[in-house]
Amino acid sequence: MSVLDMYPQTRADRRRAQTHELLKQAAADVLAEVGYQNLTIKAITERADVGYGTFYLHFPDKDEIVWAVIYDIAEELRQRVDALVADVPFPRREFLSWIEIFRFVESNKQGFADFFGSGGSSKLLQRYQDYVAAVHERNLRAGVYSSGLDLPPDFLAQFITGALVRLLLWWAQTPNGHTPETMARMVYEAVYRQPAPQL
Repeated sequence: MSVLDMYPQTRADRRRAQTHELLKQAAADVLAEVGYQNLTIKAITERADVGYGTFYLHFPDKDEIVWAVIYDIAEELRQRVDALVADVPFPRREFLSWIEIFRFVESNKQGFADFFGSGGSSKLLQRYQDYVAAVHERNLRAGVYSSGLDLPPDFLAQFITGALVRLLLWWAQTPNGHTPETMARMVYEAVYRQPAPQL
């Protein structure tokens, strides 16, 4: 433990943390109203009721604050999925996880496409792919997920992430009639080369 950890934060530290969270919440609110393309730093600072320059004390640019919002949402989803499948054995665990991910994107298709699609940000897409790959690699290394293949976890995590994120984006942007359950079933069958478990 660091010596600094033994002492409570100063008032300035607490104020800085509060402003940081205030800016993130303002960004989330404005994003919900106007979307990624129309989001401006001015709109965020006005919503947060802080000076324009204050933004740059917390975030270097628009994509960084948007990533902070996306990260919080992604972590919330990950924790919900982890709790849902905690006692479910492989490979049903993966199938149920993918269903939940597709259900989440179904309820947020426009935002998902806005962030990561052709009008979105390549920086945000890369950050999201890195996040998804890290989650999959951690789960593979911990034995929480299994591919049934004798391949390195980092390779498998990148492979699954590439397929999954691309399919999520295609599904969010392309009218196709596939349900979250159908999408998860097709992903499962493509990865495991066997019929998906029954729901």
